[in-house]
Amino acid sequence: MSGMLTNDPLSVLKTLEASRIKPETRMQCKVCGFVYDPAEGCAEWQVPPGTPFAEIPDNYDCPACGCPHHSFIVLDNDEEV
Repeated sequence: MSGMLTNDPLSVLKTLEASRIKPETRMQCKVCGFVYDPAEGCAEWQVPPGTPFAEIPDNYDCPACGCPHHSFIVLDNDEEV
């Protein structure tokens, strides 16, 4: 059937997120302030350096407070933490 969506809603949202957020963009947990920096990755989750936020596992939770990855917001590149 042509024109039907074949992706589940979570996949669609993840694709949209990936297209809006640059690979080098740092993301901050809006609950505790933890910053995910793609240049550093996340040792706690075995995410290697160079991994964009959009490519982290779907089950990724903030290593500092346990909030789900959808609780992260874009950290402006000019901001220092």
